[in-house]
Amino acid sequence: MKTPYLLPRPPRNRYLVRQRDRRRMRELARVAVAILVVGTALLGYTWLHLELLGSGYRVEALEQRLRELERRKRHLRLEEAYLSSPQRVEARASRELGMRPPELEQVLFAGGEPVASAVQTTPAPAGTIQAPELRPTGGGRT
Repeated sequence: MKTPYLLPRPPRNRYLVRQRDRRRMRELARVAVAILVVGTALLGYTWLHLELLGSGYRVEALEQRLRELERRKRHLRLEEAYLSSPQRVEARASRELGMRPPELEQVLFAGGEPVASAVQTTPAPAGTIQAPELRPTGGGRT
């Protein structure tokens, strides 16, 4: 048989009212505000750090693109110089287009007079080669 002092009984504190500890609530509020401030600061620092890294990568990509464009610019300038050289243009014009230097009668001054009529041929002494001399005409520049 069991004795009454061995039987578990629920506590009889129905009439007890729990009071709030105001100091403890203030401490909890302070700790919560401190955690919030520190958490916000850490999130802000992390965000700034990630933005800085992203900006660094963007700057590096732009510098790489600038180097590539400068290299391409040098290449295109060299190609332009090669393609526009007078010897190459002349050779290509004669080879591909069938062009040839103009005849003396086809060359005109600005006034419209052919060069052939402006060339004054003087008899050269025997044994010398003399280039034709141009005499100024009234209609054009010399």
